Amino acid sequence: VGAVLHPALGRRSTSAAMAASLLASASFAFLHTPTLIRPAAAQPLRPALFPRLAQPAALLLPEQLPSALVADSLLDSVGGVAAAGVGAVLLIALLAGKGNMASGAALMVLFLGGDPDERDASGANENKLLKEFALSITPSAWKKAYQGEGAEDGEPAALLDLPAWQGEEARELTEPEAVTCVQQMQLAPITVPSVGPVETCYLSLTPEAPAEAPPVMLIHGFDSSLLEFRYLTQPLLDAGLRVEAMEWWSGGFTARAPFTEAISAGKAEPWDLIREHQFAFWKRQLGDTKVTLLGASLGGAVALDFAATHPECVDRLILMDAGGESYAQPDPFLTSLAADPVTNLFQWRATNGLLPYPHVWAKEEGWRQALQAYLRSGGYQNRVSEPLIRTVPQPTLVLWGEEDDVLPVEDAFKYQEHLPDCVRVELIPDAQHAPALENPAYVADAIVRFATAADVREDTRQPQPA
Repeated sequence: VGAVLHPALGRRSTSAAMAASLLASASFAFLHTPTLIRPAAAQPLRPALFPRLAQPAALLLPEQLPSALVADSLLDSVGGVAAAGVGAVLLIALLAGKGNMASGAALMVLFLGGDPDERDASGANENKLLKEFALSITPSAWKKAYQGEGAEDGEPAALLDLPAWQGEEARELTEPEAVTCVQQMQLAPITVPSVGPVETCYLSLTPEAPAEAPPVMLIHGFDSSLLEFRYLTQPLLDAGLRVEAMEWWSGGFTARAPFTEAISAGKAEPWDLIREHQFAFWKRQLGDTKVTLLGASLGGAVALDFAATHPECVDRLILMDAGGESYAQPDPFLTSLAADPVTNLFQWRATNGLLPYPHVWAKEEGWRQALQAYLRSGGYQNRVSEPLIRTVPQPTLVLWGEEDDVLPVEDAFKYQEHLPDCVRVELIPDAQHAPALENPAYVADAIVRFATAADVREDTRQPQPA
């Protein structure tokens, strides 16, 4: 505590750097949606602060720089951190939990607090100078991660002819796989028993030569979309696999208001509505046909919940860098406590074009409110953990990016220990937390091998090289 308080009281620049580092830790824990383009070779910066601390602040990765800049900008506006303020932050951290994640969440409450709607309406998220500075120190590869392949030349792209419900930003996509994916998307009302009809964005793709294998149903991660799977769908179709996937609440173009209103009014929990929605989609698309179900990132927790609750729907299960054994967030209490500042940070990144490419749904009605409602609920930690994992009956393949920087690789082997029927664990080379985007050839081949095997335990074929 003394090592932190001394520089915080003495020099604004040092305390700003400290707060920036802790804030980046929290933003990484809360905000790491499946990164849609991530250079595998990106390395964290070397820590330069507080060598005396036994557990120094988390390293700043390039994608976390905007979060750090927010902290520094906010500190500029207040002129420093008062002793009482720092003491209160540390007290919150000590009371709420241990480690950098708790400290980072507490700092987010202090520096990014306030009602997200009021903050956005006031223009507090609009800071062109800050954005320009953030981009000026961002490597080219990361600019493309934010803005796509045309980020450097500034040439205007021809706009796609898309339905109005997909918004204006989707019309600006140029990457061939992204263009194909948005053009394949459909929208239809799907009735969720607890809330009624929900306008749902989905993919339904049928191969020309079907294999004798269950359809594959894909579940994306938090604040993600079907674009997460844009490199996988064609290889799966080429292997004869039917592909079904929908965008669940908080992500993509699916309507958010029915869920958000019910959750905010205390009438339902997010996981219950999401599970109902997945079941209604499965029933509508497939009748009583069992699927090979894949869940990625937080979508893994969704998949675990669905597979355990509805074994009649799922023939086999694939977990890919899946939340469940652990989560990239603090405990539910701190997650709820930091809901508003985390939502503010999402909105700041969206306003300044600093969400991962191609994040084309941030202007959808209720996007910010859905994120806020999910975080206030405490998240899937309240539903999916080891006790539920031990009840999942399906044979399960666990895929994990061997360089995952969001969820520890050790979680893959915890699944192997806790799942009743874990067939095997495969570590995916040259991949971090989003293998479907970082090494899609390996992932597609692994899915095909598992989904088409007559007996998953006798599959001896080797995956294709990356």
